[in-house]
Amino acid sequence: MRALQVERFGAEQELKAALRQASRPVDQLRIRAVLAVTKGHRIPSVVKMLSVGERALHQWVHRYNRRGVEGLRDGRKGRSCRLNRGQQEQLKQRILSGPAPSDGVCSLRGNDIRHILETDFGVTYKRSSVYYLLRYQLDMSYLKPRPLHPKGDPAAKEDFKKSFRTPSTASVKSILAGGWKSGSRTKAASASKVR
Repeated sequence: MRALQVERFGAEQELKAALRQASRPVDQLRIRAVLAVTKGHRIPSVVKMLSVGERALHQWVHRYNRRGVEGLRDGRKGRSCRLNRGQQEQLKQRILSGPAPSDGVCSLRGNDIRHILETDFGVTYKRSSVYYLLRYQLDMSYLKPRPLHPKGDPAAKEDFKKSFRTPSTASVKSILAGGWKSGSRTKAASASKVR
């Protein structure tokens, strides 16, 4: 049986350039594996070094020999979005405008957006898929600051902050030095009460 080797002329330079341009981790892994074979590393060491299967490595090298870097690209595509571009923009505007009174919440969370997708657009998503939709389809972050209650009074909150009395540094030091004075006393090495 003939040893596995890369047969394309200028393969090392081509693979290094492709590695710099590859953005998907699966493509980077394949290019690195074939590049290692190109540099003369033995199959078992490449398999161990990159944690790939031996059969997969053989397939990648053969595909590279036949079709070049294009043969190493992952051709799989994910499931397409269930919303068209117009619907995606409508959803984005709906989320940015905040919760409607009919939502019954003060801040939109994953399950609330699932409900909006079902009622307004007629599509069903899992909660984890909603977060994926927000991040990768709508280019939005699903992290947001703590929600504000609609009946909250910002002026009263500021007044409370101004009038709130913080303990003096002397009392804080005495608490830290003397400890809390509540509870029952126990012996050093037991959990029974001192009599």
